[in-house]
Amino acid sequence: MKGRVWASPEAGRWLGGVGLAAVVGLALAASISPVAVALRRGEPVTGVALGTDLAENAPHSDTLLAWVVRPRWGRVDVLSIPRDTRVDIPGYRFRRINEVYAYHHRTQKDALGAAAQTRNAVEQLFRDAGGALPLRNVVQIDYDGFRRLIDRLGGVTVSIDEPMDYDDHAGDFHVHFSTGPRLLNGDDALGFVRFRGRSGDRGRVLRQMEFVRALVRRTASPNIVWRGPLVLVDTIGAVTTNMSLLDMAFLIFEARRWSPRAVHPWILPGKPKGAYWEMDRERALYVLSQLANGGGPLAPAEGGVEDAGIPPGTEPVSGLRVTVKVWNATSRGGLALRVARRLRDAGFDVVEWGNYNGRQAKSRVIDRSGRFDGARGVAEALGVGSLYSDTDPALRTDVEVVLGEDAAARWEAAQETSHGHD
Repeated sequence: MKGRVWASPEAGRWLGGVGLAAVVGLALAASISPVAVALRRGEPVTGVALGTDLAENAPHSDTLLAWVVRPRWGRVDVLSIPRDTRVDIPGYRFRRINEVYAYHHRTQKDALGAAAQTRNAVEQLFRDAGGALPLRNVVQIDYDGFRRLIDRLGGVTVSIDEPMDYDDHAGDFHVHFSTGPRLLNGDDALGFVRFRGRSGDRGRVLRQMEFVRALVRRTASPNIVWRGPLVLVDTIGAVTTNMSLLDMAFLIFEARRWSPRAVHPWILPGKPKGAYWEMDRERALYVLSQLANGGGPLAPAEGGVEDAGIPPGTEPVSGLRVTVKVWNATSRGGLALRVARRLRDAGFDVVEWGNYNGRQAKSRVIDRSGRFDGARGVAEALGVGSLYSDTDPALRTDVEVVLGEDAAARWEAAQETSHGHD
């Protein structure tokens, strides 16, 4: 009979045995991997990620992220901690959080131990804010490992909103990017996340958050998900972690459910004070509540306040209680005023609008007060997908909107549609 291949009973039994062995092996692996167990139960998986420089004697943590994966919601919260954040750790003289890794790496000659001490410092910072968020996992990667990882993924595509030009010949660091979409290889990606520009460290942190979203988008693509273990094996020499390869493989497999909109980026609330970033404890507690329980009250630290939920004045708000500033970063005149009118019609209190100090390709909505629901409402009203939290009480506004060329294109399309129905 054509078109059909008959297998012998022996072959069928052999294939069945292989399939059964694979199922049993996978089940056994899932039962011994702490990450797999947590994911199966729908429990959060937490950790710290460090990006370190290549200083030979005392490498510093150039990038520091606390992260929470929520399998039940398909959500990933990522908190960026500025490297100049002030910390007070009994028994030590250093005051910047990026010095924690450098000190312990120099004294212990142990990268994992230094990364774990940095994790402990982050947890102490959270306790200082009045809450507790255990961070179970530690992942550290240096510049070389980062380059290799991005190259192994085939690059990561980002949208560059402003020209980036910088040369440091002594440090062999060069960045020259024009605006628009760009596929970044390993060297380019490192330059993108390290570049400061006119907006200083805050702009650098926002750029890193944008890169995290792009990296999630790339990692979640089907061909990368199935090649995940190979990516890990290829970069394992440059990655230091307390997670097993099995743990990381299950976490990467979980990433197939993620989308860029599922990534919720946060910046540790605070303000520059001298040479440090001084944490705003009250607003930091609210942000930590978002990380710990997705908006529920944060578990109090030992000796801390019992009511450790959302602080007074930062409860979710709507309508005219949300103040908004709108900035036009496009070549289209009058766009900020038109968008301001739309937001006012939607019930938001637009207190200022005007032109931005440069052109942007992509629009973004920035939470400035810690009241994230207000920023989310503005983003939904405008159809903007890039939403960030970067609290700054000195700005005296809840939300800032920066309109990029994508918003101008959407506005013109909407106008043409409305005229077509007149």
